[in-house]
Amino acid sequence: MAEALFYITIATDIVAALTVGWTIFIHGRQLGGAIATLRQFAAGAFTSLAAWMASMVAIVRAEGVEICASLPLVLMTIFMLTTSMYATSTMGRKHHQNFALWVLVMFVPLVSLLAHLLMKGSNNYHPLFSFDDLNDFCVTTPLIYYGRAIFVAILMTFWLLAVGMIVEAYIYYRKTCATQLKAEDAEQRDGNVKLSIAWALVIIMGLVPWCISSLVLHIVYNLLIFGLLTITGWAYLRHVRFIRAHDSGRLAPIQIARRVPMLLAMEQGGSTEWATSVEQNPFFAGNPTLDDVAQALGVTNTDLSDYVLQQDKNNFMAWVCDQRLRYCAEQIASTNRKISEIAISTGYNDLPTFTRAFKRRFGISPSEYRKQNAT
Repeated sequence: MAEALFYITIATDIVAALTVGWTIFIHGRQLGGAIATLRQFAAGAFTSLAAWMASMVAIVRAEGVEICASLPLVLMTIFMLTTSMYATSTMGRKHHQNFALWVLVMFVPLVSLLAHLLMKGSNNYHPLFSFDDLNDFCVTTPLIYYGRAIFVAILMTFWLLAVGMIVEAYIYYRKTCATQLKAEDAEQRDGNVKLSIAWALVIIMGLVPWCISSLVLHIVYNLLIFGLLTITGWAYLRHVRFIRAHDSGRLAPIQIARRVPMLLAMEQGGSTEWATSVEQNPFFAGNPTLDDVAQALGVTNTDLSDYVLQQDKNNFMAWVCDQRLRYCAEQIASTNRKISEIAISTGYNDLPTFTRAFKRRFGISPSEYRKQNAT
């Protein structure tokens, strides 16, 4: 049963990787240069992922589940290096444009792949099924033992190189790029950065099942890969919608609708996901201006004004009050916070004032609203 499930998850990952990678490559043509780098990396990286997954089929043998298999490690290394190159590109580094660097990082893994194929073809490849086998090889065939150890050590050096590139690029991104981007660009870029880092972490996690003779662990890991492929496909579609909305001028209403609830939840202010800093939440200020709210949301005054009119609110302050009361109602219904605490933290001077405003909006008092809508 476990073996059949293992093969099913392997096949699913291969199909998903090729589908996501080549769909992005082919579909992305219509978007031009906006995702040129993503297209190239998607095709190459996910094809290498599919090759890595395909190589895992051979680890199941009559003697058991092979550990520290050479071919999967080489292909994992290639995928890791490719992913690290893309990750650094999302953070503003141009390593992927350096041909010499590509030769440097890919030369040894490709030579290692050739060495593995030669060993396999000459029947000198000896699979390991437990770490006790290493002790046997050390005594009976020391050349194979030390050769295998050097092989793994060299490839691990390139893993450290990949991690180092990502860490350096992330530090650079936080210091420079993240503060220079427009709000909408920063939000989109942050999403790409987080996804590429997630891929790097998941690849590193792949070393755990690689070292352990357990089909169950491999199955769980394969499902994790499939989940991240699904998220990647969803993120690509979201990126496409972002580009098209930006090009057609429909981006601002989408961003405002998404950001208003997030900004309301920041009662004490702070740094937003869209790279704005809010010292005092304008929704809870005494007399917020259009400029204050627009700046906090990372949009222009015109975009916010147009959005308010689309919401059938001819008066900006009426819209602000409505958003604040909606947030208060959500807090009353979904939390155990005191009503007086909610009122004060959202800018009302006292509980009676809040109660009157709440009753005008919802027709009942806050306490009655909690009784009817508590979750």
